Amino acid sequence: MAKVNSAVGIEYNSYEIKAVELTKTAEGKIEVTSSASTRLQEGVISEGIIADSSLFTAALGDLFEQGDFKKDSPIVVGVNNENVIMRYATFPKVPQDKLRSVVTMQAQDFIPVPVSELGLDFVVVDETTDDDDQPALNMILVGARNTMLTNLLQNFEAAKCEVVDIDSSFLAWCRAAIDEAPETSTFAYLSLTDDVLNFVAIVDKDIKMVRSINIPDRALIEVKKAFHSPEELTSLEMETVIELLQSELTSSMNYFQMQTNMIIESVLFTTASALEGELATQLAERIYVPLTVPSFYENYANASFSPKEYAGCISLAQIGLEA
Repeated sequence: MAKVNSAVGIEYNSYEIKAVELTKTAEGKIEVTSSASTRLQEGVISEGIIADSSLFTAALGDLFEQGDFKKDSPIVVGVNNENVIMRYATFPKVPQDKLRSVVTMQAQDFIPVPVSELGLDFVVVDETTDDDDQPALNMILVGARNTMLTNLLQNFEAAKCEVVDIDSSFLAWCRAAIDEAPETSTFAYLSLTDDVLNFVAIVDKDIKMVRSINIPDRALIEVKKAFHSPEELTSLEMETVIELLQSELTSSMNYFQMQTNMIIESVLFTTASALEGELATQLAERIYVPLTVPSFYENYANASFSPKEYAGCISLAQIGLEA
């Protein structure tokens, strides 16, 4: 019998861990063989850091038991909080073997915290020319604070889980959006978590602008409530969240148009809050382009699994299979 490969994609935030296991069958078909989610107690995650290791590893153990995941499967973990910084930047085109050195030396020009404090990675988007008409590369820089990365790895090791890669869970969701986008389209993708508001502009399946905005103090309490106790959110508090989304989305689209002379044709919006539908409806009424809540990876759907809430995990598990 041919060997069956599998990989697990895991996302976590301040209130939840969720995971999907993808398995490649002997015939080469990829299937979702396990999925699960579990809530975290308040305070287990604080400012993006696992503050209570015993409760986190216990929750991780419960998740694996609930989903019956294979513990020896490679795991790709997605993170998206205030310890992750993303920037769109342009660098000189150099030979592949020198590219990382050039990015490391020049990244400080684009990132507002010392690069020495970060685990730094990058994704080449496309080729271009600089102001002197010299060959250049457009990239997405992704920096994650070393303290968070060390903390994450220590806790997964304590739970006897083999982490083979750490990725931006927002970029994982972006890959899902790009996979299903038309070949020629210009659209934005907006994602709200209780820590961060992410915006990306995608043109013909290439990312052309990315912003990560820490939730400002003026809306922090209301956004947290929208995730942790949505049934208690008042209409006034809902208005605060909507105003935040509208303000940041509009300013991001206007900036993109000013920089590129291209117009955003539509917006995709997702959030893990139970209020996703209501937030999307109210936001759609206040912006000047169509806004929808997408459903990704419908090809993985079956009678017992809906991929809507697990698109990021699926994308992360796909990276594990490719590795």
